[in-house]
Amino acid sequence: MEACPICNGLQNVSKLCPYCGGEMEERGALQDFIDDYSPYLSRELAANLTESRDCVHLYSCPVCDKDVRIATPLWNI
Repeated sequence: MEACPICNGLQNVSKLCPYCGGEMEERGALQDFIDDYSPYLSRELAANLTESRDCVHLYSCPVCDKDVRIATPLWNI
């Protein structure tokens, strides 16, 4: 079984903003922003959406208001 370590609270990741160097805030998995029912999508469908076996997370910077998407490899658990 594969699981995202960030979505499941197994790993905390801190990222610095590539634009200003400020500390970015993790806002959740990108699939959660697709539509109202996207948290209920299967992992297989989510993988098809991202075309990889990664969980893509949205990070935003409170300093410069930019955001980036970062792919997180799924863990086998």
